[in-house]
Amino acid sequence: MKRLLLFFCVIIFVLGSSNSAISMIINSGFETGDLSGWTSGGQAGVQSSIVHEGNYAAWIGTVDFNGDDINDFTGDYGTQGYTNNFISQTVDVSGMNSLELWYNYYTWDYSGWDEPGFEIQVNGTPMLSINAKDIDTGSGLDSTGWKLFTYDLTNYTGTTLDLAIYAGNTGDDSVQSWAYIDSGPGAPVPEPTTLLLLGSGFVGLLGYGRRKFVK
Repeated sequence: MKRLLLFFCVIIFVLGSSNSAISMIINSGFETGDLSGWTSGGQAGVQSSIVHEGNYAAWIGTVDFNGDDINDFTGDYGTQGYTNNFISQTVDVSGMNSLELWYNYYTWDYSGWDEPGFEIQVNGTPMLSINAKDIDTGSGLDSTGWKLFTYDLTNYTGTTLDLAIYAGNTGDDSVQSWAYIDSGPGAPVPEPTTLLLLGSGFVGLLGYGRRKFVK
């Protein structure tokens, strides 16, 4: 009986608290297949070839795997100024304790250029900024691989924040840089009625256990 009691206490605690870290970014995993819920500018869109989780991820900048300085998706050349290419959203963070997303930054460039080539801003302030030289290995195309960005909301006083993500060239319009953005789907936070039902079920099992072991 003690084991049963401990088991249900752990379940109720986990369901009631573990998902408080999930921020309410609309279409965070881009599983609509488009940029619904986001504002975008310049070269940005959604693709299904390189993802972190699910079927889709966003791309920002001039995607150029063959090194011809032309966007593989659009056929366009890159533009100077990484802030020309972006996705952004005003996010409701009420009751949340962190904002999380995954990024994968690519670049053909090197030291002295694309500084930065990728940036995440919160309320207009850079929270993550990566230069081409930060990942340049001297071997051509380089990538960070999928990395998790987390913004701590523990002491955040507002109920919303402005999230903006940029990628592309800085100082030139060739030797391209770009990024993919994705976020795994989070489990829904249980409603109070769900926790109540769990508690009722526990009480019922507790009563069953007493009837079973008391003679």
